[in-house]
Amino acid sequence: MDGLARMTEGFHYTDCGLDYVYLTSGYTIHETDQGTGVSLKNARQLHERLALDIVSRPYPLRGQEVRFLRAMLTVSQESLARVLQQRRGSVARWEAEPNKNIPGAADSALRMFYALKTGEHETAAKLVDLLQELDELQHGVHELRDIQLENDGDWTRAAA
Repeated sequence: MDGLARMTEGFHYTDCGLDYVYLTSGYTIHETDQGTGVSLKNARQLHERLALDIVSRPYPLRGQEVRFLRAMLTVSQESLARVLQQRRGSVARWEAEPNKNIPGAADSALRMFYALKTGEHETAAKLVDLLQELDELQHGVHELRDIQLENDGDWTRAAA
């Protein structure tokens, strides 16, 4: 079942990258040409719920939670490192050690950043969008766009 192990109380759901998630409902088991498969009901909502639980639990964040939250934010290791004022290598190291706690300051900052982003805090949302755009530019996915300015007494962006 590739990442899923049948439990008597439900499914041990590890495809999300977390080793402690068990589903008691909201999934369907089916047979495919490749073997047994599992479909989740509203996987996005499930992952959003997991992320909110992670940031509000009284346990230190570990590497597996960092990777999961970073994926939910859809930012690169480098972008997350910028937000947390760390080096990309630190984020990579945390993610490579899934059961090791991350440093306290980074833990607090990641929780706060995720909560601000998902709470639709305008500045956090703009920061994530900017980081995503920077990632795309750095990795050549996004082409450069012209900036058009106009001056009606003050310089402003011209309407697109």
